[in-house]
Amino acid sequence: MKQTTTIVFVGIGVVILAFIWLLWGPDSWEVQITGMTGDGREVQYRIETVYADTSDTLVFRNADAGFLPPYFKFDSADLQAQASRISRNCPQTPVKVHGYGMRIQFLDLFPNATAIDAPANCSEAPGNVGENPS
Repeated sequence: MKQTTTIVFVGIGVVILAFIWLLWGPDSWEVQITGMTGDGREVQYRIETVYADTSDTLVFRNADAGFLPPYFKFDSADLQAQASRISRNCPQTPVKVHGYGMRIQFLDLFPNATAIDAPANCSEAPGNVGENPS
């Protein structure tokens, strides 16, 4: 009886952990970046987007996860700069934002962006015009 009870509780625990992982685990979204907010110190970085080919808004939090497994994210400022270049160079181009979490408005929760896949011409930093490469 005791062994059966333990197996049932372990099974329930595994189901709950799997459900949480599916809900809060890694995901990707096809969006167009429309703007950014925050300075990374006093105001948290945010990446403002709309779902590709719609007007439905999705705002991402862009915060370092530190040593929190499995993400180990330390480049939120770099990701913010990349998002800024994309919104300036290609505002109508859909990009894929990778991250984890979900948007829950009444709890003020946002998915955290971890990477952005965009065409090279959208995310490259502008070079010096007229300069010949060596």
